[in-house]
Amino acid sequence: MDVAGPLAAVLPQAGIGGVLLFLLVVVMRHASTDRSDYRTELDRMRAAYVAELTELRERADELAAQLEDERRKRWKAEDSAARARRGAT
Repeated sequence: MDVAGPLAAVLPQAGIGGVLLFLLVVVMRHASTDRSDYRTELDRMRAAYVAELTELRERADELAAQLEDERRKRWKAEDSAARARRGAT
């Protein structure tokens, strides 16, 4: 942003207080733009994080279901083996 043109126009009429106020407004606008860009980037990163976290939770739930299925199959096999041993003796 070119500040020299508007500043030169304001300087004779406003005095030092007006110039300082003008510079303060320019700096605040610039800071606001920076904060807006920063927040936009944070929102983008947060959305990516939430998407990845959701995907990982779904994968963890899927693996937990597979593990539970394998445990049930093992228990069933152990029960069958125990029945066979009891019947064989």
